[in-house]
Amino acid sequence: MKLRYTAYKKYLFYLNNFATQKKLKNIFDNNLEYRTGKTELRSYPYKITFDPGNICNLRCPGCHTGIKHPEMIHPSMMNLTNFKLMFEKVKDHVMNIALYNWGEPFLNKHIFDIISYSNEQKVGTTIHSNFNHYNENMANEVIKSKLTHIYLSIDGASQEIYSKYRVRGKIEQVIHNLEMLVEKKKKANSKLPFITWKYLKFPFNEMEIESARKIAEKIGVDNFEVFNAVTKLTDIYDEADKYKNNPQMFKSLKDNCKSLWSSIYIEPDGTVFPCSLSFREKESFGNLINSNFMTLWNNEKYISARQLFSKIPSLENVPLPCKGCKYYLKCCMGI
Repeated sequence: MKLRYTAYKKYLFYLNNFATQKKLKNIFDNNLEYRTGKTELRSYPYKITFDPGNICNLRCPGCHTGIKHPEMIHPSMMNLTNFKLMFEKVKDHVMNIALYNWGEPFLNKHIFDIISYSNEQKVGTTIHSNFNHYNENMANEVIKSKLTHIYLSIDGASQEIYSKYRVRGKIEQVIHNLEMLVEKKKKANSKLPFITWKYLKFPFNEMEIESARKIAEKIGVDNFEVFNAVTKLTDIYDEADKYKNNPQMFKSLKDNCKSLWSSIYIEPDGTVFPCSLSFREKESFGNLINSNFMTLWNNEKYISARQLFSKIPSLENVPLPCKGCKYYLKCCMGI
């Protein structure tokens, strides 16, 4: 498939449209603090995820929202007021924000206002969607709000195969919605949003990858990407068990968990998680709605977690989920 854009072109778009000296300096400073092992940071994370809602219309077996995990935080939707309150605390330090995590973003009735506001503040936006909950008005709003990039999770070329993972999903409707979005882009003569067809690869759907790629090319999406996946929920502790049972895997790990320096994950109610695999209330590192950002970013939990990677790590105050992580095993248990 001949792609109309590459990762290089996408990031060049971010630089041309959303970069400032302050944002670029923050990325440089953050990476420097990461490399030197600082535990109390002056820089902000430059990868920020706001989850518009941890609610979904599908029942994918590999997602805790889909299986309705009993330990997940209370399901909710982010309202525009709270988004603005939290976004204002970080907007000057980031070029792009992720508006997805554990739910379907288009279920949030405020999503286009959130996207538009971010764009007005010179911050790009990325969404991942199963694209089942969608209509013509929403297609118009996607263009109007200037969403930067959308990943569409479509893991098959037939209903039989697609629905094995996207339980309750209708591939015919998804393809219709995708064709409609591409047509709206053409009519508006808009580059945005960049559209990526994201294909999660499982043993049961490998045979339809090329068929899906051909459909994507025919429709005219910007990119087609395949990701290895598992059908069963894998949380941070399951992942650590895989490493523990196969110690050779530890050789592939970086020395430090970069997420504790570069990234932050914010749920609809303001709950902050340090990791993309976190979703339990007991794994929270605070709440951004009622906190000063730098106070939260350098609270006891964050500092204790970063201290795992110091020369003499302190184990006493390591918080969850870090205490059950693969990095904890590597750094602190001699594996």
